Amino acid sequence: MITLSLPEAQLFKLLGALFGSERVVPHMRVISVCGGELPESALDADGARLEWAKRNRCLFTVVDADDNPCLVVEFFAGFSEFVDPVEEEHQRFLKPLLESQGIRYVTISPAEFSEILDPDSSLDLVAFLRDKVEPNAGVNDEYN
Repeated sequence: MITLSLPEAQLFKLLGALFGSERVVPHMRVISVCGGELPESALDADGARLEWAKRNRCLFTVVDADDNPCLVVEFFAGFSEFVDPVEEEHQRFLKPLLESQGIRYVTISPAEFSEILDPDSSLDLVAFLRDKVEPNAGVNDEYN
């Protein structure tokens, strides 16, 4: 059984409604998200990144119809108040690994998530993800 906090359970429900609950995988190991191995460019001499990828997990991984990971969604508050060394390492290693595999990585702050859940807000999960995944969404396509 997977244990989720209330905000994680809420996000899981929203992602499941958007992508289909069978396509949202909670707590998938980073090494599995990367297809079972790390690209040569991500490996380091002492194997620390490989060990890190085997130990750590992504909050939610969205898979396509062929069960290939295509999007990872996680909560991240940033480092404005304090720097958590574990979270710093997670952010430093994960994003480049996912980018090297062509997997999109989206983080949601608690404030952004609160706005997404607010029924009076104009921000919804679809618009939020579109803005994060397609940074030029909303800009005149003629210039993209």
